[in-house]
Amino acid sequence: MASTTSPRWAPPPVGLGAMLAAARTEAGYSGRALARAVGRSHAWLRGLEAGERPPSVAMAGRVSEVLQLDPWTDAVLQSVAVEDAALRARRRTKGAAR
Repeated sequence: MASTTSPRWAPPPVGLGAMLAAARTEAGYSGRALARAVGRSHAWLRGLEAGERPPSVAMAGRVSEVLQLDPWTDAVLQSVAVEDAALRARRRTKGAAR
């Protein structure tokens, strides 16, 4: 299956999704429960764990806080986070192309 990662952003490091899924499971969250806890959809969380989309800086912080990520996993997650304005601009661009 082709990646849907924007060419604007580098793909996340291999294994980030697995690290997040393991942290989620260890914290006792299902995918739906974590998505609810951070205020996003289950599809968004699946995309994050699959490495198909980067989180915004704000959402990376929320995920890290809710899961109480260890410093290494938090650093990796924060390193792929994209400024909120860049994600909003991408959404506007995609919407205009339709």
